[in-house]
Amino acid sequence: MNLNLDKQDENILPEDETCILFHHVYYLGCASVVDPRDEIEAQRTIEILRAQDSQVGSGSGVHKEQSIPGGGDGSSTKHIEIKLSVPNKADGCVRLLEPGRSNVVITSFRLYSILFCCRGTNNQVERDCFAFTESHQPSGIFQCHVFRCQVTEAVKKVLYHFELAFRTIPTQTEAHSKLNAISLANTSNNSKKGIHSDSRPTVDSPSDSLTPSCGNDMNDDNCFVFSVSLEIKEDDGKGGFATVPWDKTSSCFKFRRNLEKMVVVNVTQLSNVELTIERCFGLLMTPGRNVKDSDMHLLDMVRTPSSTPGDEPNSAISGGTHQIIASWDPKNSNFKLLNTETSKGTRVFLSVAVDIVIQEIEEPVRFLIETKARVFPQQEKFWYFGRKILQENFYIYLNEKEALGVNKVMYQVQSIESDSSRRKTEKQENEASNQIKLYSTSCPQDEEDDDDTDEPLLSGSGEVSKECSEKSLSSWGDTLVKWRIDLTKRPSGLKSLVRRGIPEALRCEVWQLLSGCFDNEDMLDRYRVLITMASPQEHVIQRDIHRTFPAHDYFKSSGSIGQDSLYRISKAYSVYDQEVGYCQGLSFLAAALLLHMPEEQAFCVLVKIMYDYKMRDLFKNGFEDLHLKFFQLERAMDEMMPNLSEHFKELGVECHMFSSQWFLTLFTAKFPLNMVFQVIDIFLHEGELMIFCVALSLLEWCRHELLALDFEGVLKYFRVQLPKKYRSNDHTNNLIHSSMSCKISHKKLKRYEKDYMQVRDRLSLGEDRATRSDRENKKLMEGNMRLEAENDDLANELNTVKMSLSTQLEKTMDHVGTLQSELQVAVSDLRTNREKVAELKEDNQRLVEETQQVKEMYRRESTRQEEELQGKTKLVGDYKTIVSQLSTRIETLQVNHEQELKSMKIEAASRCSLNMEPAVMVAEMETRQTEENVKLQKQVRDLELELAQTKLKLVQSECHIQEVEHQLVSTQRDLDATKNTWFQKTLGSITARNKSNAKGDVTAPPSSGVGMAPPSGGIASVFRSSDSVSIKSSSSFA
Repeated sequence: MNLNLDKQDENILPEDETCILFHHVYYLGCASVVDPRDEIEAQRTIEILRAQDSQVGSGSGVHKEQSIPGGGDGSSTKHIEIKLSVPNKADGCVRLLEPGRSNVVITSFRLYSILFCCRGTNNQVERDCFAFTESHQPSGIFQCHVFRCQVTEAVKKVLYHFELAFRTIPTQTEAHSKLNAISLANTSNNSKKGIHSDSRPTVDSPSDSLTPSCGNDMNDDNCFVFSVSLEIKEDDGKGGFATVPWDKTSSCFKFRRNLEKMVVVNVTQLSNVELTIERCFGLLMTPGRNVKDSDMHLLDMVRTPSSTPGDEPNSAISGGTHQIIASWDPKNSNFKLLNTETSKGTRVFLSVAVDIVIQEIEEPVRFLIETKARVFPQQEKFWYFGRKILQENFYIYLNEKEALGVNKVMYQVQSIESDSSRRKTEKQENEASNQIKLYSTSCPQDEEDDDDTDEPLLSGSGEVSKECSEKSLSSWGDTLVKWRIDLTKRPSGLKSLVRRGIPEALRCEVWQLLSGCFDNEDMLDRYRVLITMASPQEHVIQRDIHRTFPAHDYFKSSGSIGQDSLYRISKAYSVYDQEVGYCQGLSFLAAALLLHMPEEQAFCVLVKIMYDYKMRDLFKNGFEDLHLKFFQLERAMDEMMPNLSEHFKELGVECHMFSSQWFLTLFTAKFPLNMVFQVIDIFLHEGELMIFCVALSLLEWCRHELLALDFEGVLKYFRVQLPKKYRSNDHTNNLIHSSMSCKISHKKLKRYEKDYMQVRDRLSLGEDRATRSDRENKKLMEGNMRLEAENDDLANELNTVKMSLSTQLEKTMDHVGTLQSELQVAVSDLRTNREKVAELKEDNQRLVEETQQVKEMYRRESTRQEEELQGKTKLVGDYKTIVSQLSTRIETLQVNHEQELKSMKIEAASRCSLNMEPAVMVAEMETRQTEENVKLQKQVRDLELELAQTKLKLVQSECHIQEVEHQLVSTQRDLDATKNTWFQKTLGSITARNKSNAKGDVTAPPSSGVGMAPPSGGIASVFRSSDSVSIKSSSSFA
């Protein structure tokens, strides 16, 4: 056997060297190798030497010489029992010691000269062996040294401590430079362990290298380190699942709504004796962090492709890694918050827990990972597909436990820690010496969020119901009657009435009585004097007046009665209380009082609140009393809501960031009026304790929402969502009811105040200058580190924004070119349209003139037609008169004729009787009379025919007039619709037709007894006929 001793090393193990000693280790020998990092060659050497050792025998301490076949230097091997010393740092030495207590060094190897480590093949006889390859500096050759452990499980521990030694870099510059030459290989997952210095961890973890504390834990035999990775996948719409993107800027997952998801968790053991992971007991998830076990919700397990029918349906063993996959239904009401779209700058927390059953541990082990996420719309497309598998290390401290009837070592869980919990604990320890936050002496303001996606509720918003039951009014009426009898004593039953709410109509009187303003004539007179005095803070008051209750009509308008009254009250109080003066927030309380009473009474109540209720103390001594209120609220949260308090501490959310206006303005600056007035009701009755009761009730009601939000989301929730929530009367009533049962008392507040004073005194007086300087320096360093981290994030974000802006700029320039070409086309079209508009204007003007002409023509035609109609109507009347006269004359003639005929018959008869000769003459006369009768009947028929023709012509004239009117209206409508010049031709044709019709009426002769004769001719013929008849009649009579 050739053991190359290092002459510079001592023969005795140094007492001050920190190392790990392994007993019952046997040195099998060494062999030269060509490639020091070739695992196959190293495994072949282990196999040969282990086989030779088996042939020699297993007796420990028996030294037998054997040669190594294939050894380049002809070296030999001996089965030698040794103690193996592995250093804790990379600048140490690996020493082979004699067994026993002498600690005599047989040989040693500088750790930086060891190039490669590996173990024997698993499930083979070589599984109890390991080897390392070292560079022999004087000769320049590489030798592979092989060892065997009596206990097989010790092989893993030996290699594990080798790995720790390689990773633990010393602080000395010389040792650090030496370590740069070390070359290690990672342990293979198929139980072939290897460590290389040129490799890097391939998993994403909170820290890329082990911290010193982590290394110390790995040296602890009771500490078992597990690596747990979390991966979330989302339905890709193609029948599969794709890993969700990871937002580097905000360090959170990016989900999309309403898409089915898969949660994948991998559990791998990293250190100590290998434990057997039997199965997964369950995979749980819930929105938020620091949640209770009862708030976790079990996911549905799915079968992985690699699992066999006999395996668990939710697990897959692959190279020492236990994989759990579960489905996540986004429509589940328990995960509603994780399926709700988050606004800009807001993230929600997510907690995932996996319960693992390990054979060597009786109870299941839970690994809990907390992360953040943003939720986007379902159709959102991510242009940056950064993928992230979140990983965290868990440290399980186990104690060995005796188990009867079990042939293996059993453990009991002592504690479980994670990287996150350790960082959290370290941060809390660093801040333990600074429990009181020293705030600025200026008036604290709530943190503002620049995100303007959701507008906050304006002060003065909300509707206050004025309805009140008759029973309530009756109870208040009886109470006020008793109260007015003795104003110094509050009547019984007042407490329950106030807690149910004071009717809006009675708040003016009740608030004054509750505050003690029942004998305030002196204060009223003083107010009238104070408003005439000047105040040095008038410009500040004038500036704040416009920002007080801008949503209320009474204070909305500039220069309104409400703003003037509010200005006078604020100025009067600044003059009255010169120690405090005017502070921001004072105007909100004064405005709430002005909505219920005149400004004189409001000023008196304001003074009572500031002095008797100690509100002015909040503004004194650099807001010292306000800092005390913050401390008391934080302590109350620690006792009543520890998970929310822990969540706020982890985020860095402090009470002054959201509760300063609660204390300074009695909730009047942010919340709706229906809640504000009820808070003032109980405050005036029960004092400042109710501010804490209402504040703690607010936090309790919104605790689940706050646990799921990050820093920006929490501040935005307090600023936007929380006030809007209490616009509902039901929510307000529930809040007031829960605040009445809040478990906070004056005794607790006094105890908190005492703790505050002790801590303040200890910080101000109990520490020396050096300690204070160290604390402040540490705080500044932490602030600097935080700012550097923020600077890195901002730089990354700036680079991302620059790239996106450059891309957007290119797109914008292309779009500008397109718009320019479109603009040129639009300008050309505009010019063409302008020309067309000018032409249309000319056509319109011409059509207007033509319309005027048509209207004038229509007017003239209508006048002419009316005149013609009147003439024809007169003519018809004349016709009727003539016809009636003719009818009368005909009747008269007929009567006369009959009489003459009778007389002639009588005369003829008498003559016949005298002389028969006249009979011939009588016959002639009868014949002549018959002829005349025929002529008269013919004239009557002619007159009737002429009368009928006249009536027919009258009807035709009326129809013609109606036709002309219809044509004129239709022509006007067509002219308005089309505005075309063809209307002139139509008018010309209508005019020509009217003329032709008029001409035809004058010249056309009657035909076949139907045509109408000219009126003048008809009348003349009638007169001629009548004259002839009369002449003939007279002649016949003659």
